[in-house]
Amino acid sequence: MTSTFLDSIAIKRSTGLIITVLCASSVLAQNVTINEVLASNASLDYDDFFEYEDWVELYNAGGILDLAGYHLTDDADSLGKWMFPMDDPGLTTILPGGHIRIWCDKDEQQGSDHANFKLSGEGETIYFVDIDGQTILDSLIYGLQQDDISFGAACDGCDEWQYFNTPTPDATNEETALTPSVLFINEIQSNNTSTIGDETGDFDAWVELFNPNDYQVNLNGYSFEFNGSTHTFQNTEPWLTTIPANGFQIFWFDNQIDQGSNHISLAPMQSGSLTLLGNDGNAIDAAEWDANLTEDTSYGRESDGSPNWMAFEFPTARASNTLQIILPGTLVINEIQSDNFITYPDNADEYDDWIEIYNYGNNPVDISNYFLSDRLDQPQKWLIPSCNCDSTVINPNGFLIIFADEDGGQGWNHANFKVSSSGEPIALRSPDGFTIADAVEVPALGLGKSWGRDFDAGSPWIEFQIPTPNASNGDANPVSMISGQQPFADPYPNPVGYGESMKVSTGGRMLNSAGFVIKQWNTSGSVLFDQAPGLYIIHWETSQGQRTSTSKILGIK
Repeated sequence: MTSTFLDSIAIKRSTGLIITVLCASSVLAQNVTINEVLASNASLDYDDFFEYEDWVELYNAGGILDLAGYHLTDDADSLGKWMFPMDDPGLTTILPGGHIRIWCDKDEQQGSDHANFKLSGEGETIYFVDIDGQTILDSLIYGLQQDDISFGAACDGCDEWQYFNTPTPDATNEETALTPSVLFINEIQSNNTSTIGDETGDFDAWVELFNPNDYQVNLNGYSFEFNGSTHTFQNTEPWLTTIPANGFQIFWFDNQIDQGSNHISLAPMQSGSLTLLGNDGNAIDAAEWDANLTEDTSYGRESDGSPNWMAFEFPTARASNTLQIILPGTLVINEIQSDNFITYPDNADEYDDWIEIYNYGNNPVDISNYFLSDRLDQPQKWLIPSCNCDSTVINPNGFLIIFADEDGGQGWNHANFKVSSSGEPIALRSPDGFTIADAVEVPALGLGKSWGRDFDAGSPWIEFQIPTPNASNGDANPVSMISGQQPFADPYPNPVGYGESMKVSTGGRMLNSAGFVIKQWNTSGSVLFDQAPGLYIIHWETSQGQRTSTSKILGIK
């Protein structure tokens, strides 16, 4: 035989061996599945660099397999987005019945188990892809997530999925029963006609729970017992049933559980006895009240968790019962983009969602310690940090961009949420975490478009084909931008007492702390103030229904 012939045989044998190995590898990979996901790791566990990052866990129901060359991605248009490295079998090999955790942190330089993408706590799809970069071996669609609670198969490799209050990275998926925590029934409003609305705008009875612990508490397995009837919380929507550390959450007693897990399957209440039971069935706290509470008055503990109860003419839903109102500065949400294609890059040269804040006043405003949120039930979702610098100060007639990208590692101006391209509410609150500085309902937006005020600090809101981040929305500016006066018209008097008349010089709409319109008028003159004490927002309108601005009015007893 010639050398060439022998070489050709060797090549064919080698090629055949490679094909055989690849085919065997693909068969083995079919036993590897996505097993658990933690898409919002706030304080659970950290990687080798002491960073709390998102992660995906894979489970191997088959034989030993090196995942080198396989792919993981969160983008259906880029199935080969991240490839398991070829040179680190110690980290990429998964044993029979074993698990492997991949940190999804966009920090590939930190090791072979760090992917080049992050997970969204708002929900998305994850794909495990074959060596060819095209064949999807497994996928997982998940929705909104709660901090430090994972979403995983009920048992390793099972088809049924559930939430885990105690995640199990690199270990068998199994639920751990937690010891009941100390919680307080903190405030009750049985006659709510205009104080605060639920997600649908209904003003229903509500109960507030206070968590005095330094850790969050998910009410999975806990129960409310009211006048002999019981409602038990399920672990189906933990983002609605989890009370943050040292925080508050309210639950609607409206017998409308189809509206979410924070709605109780008990009839609306006027009076009675309410008991909170732990997941072991034992009583944690109890409260009693009568039917003498007047309209829009609440009944709560004198201070959070204290034994003394009192009536509150100014209810403090989702806030401390000793709340001290901090009036916001001259700030408005001015423009928002939920699908930033190539409009405006951040400091990492990435095109992420953004929110523009505008200072319509004559003095600088430091926005640190204000709160931004895309959740009505989590008003304090993101605290704008204090960086001891001038970056958080917005000068008169100035703008500031907050990137909504769930990527706080890129800087102080990166929020812990994204703006949904299908639409959602966005609210800016003062440092008291309760008082709304401004709020807007963002509609569904197309790629590259933004939602902004027709002119700075004014209305109506319109869709911009060409967004204007960190710049004026147009040439038409409200009077206050020119003369230094307050926008359009301020109500008089301000503060205003219940039953007093407000003097107004143009039409407008009044919004409550939940962002719902509760009063509207079309002309100048007198408007009766008949609302509970609190801070309200007024959107002013001309007689043509255009060119409005925003003012704030404080209602008092």
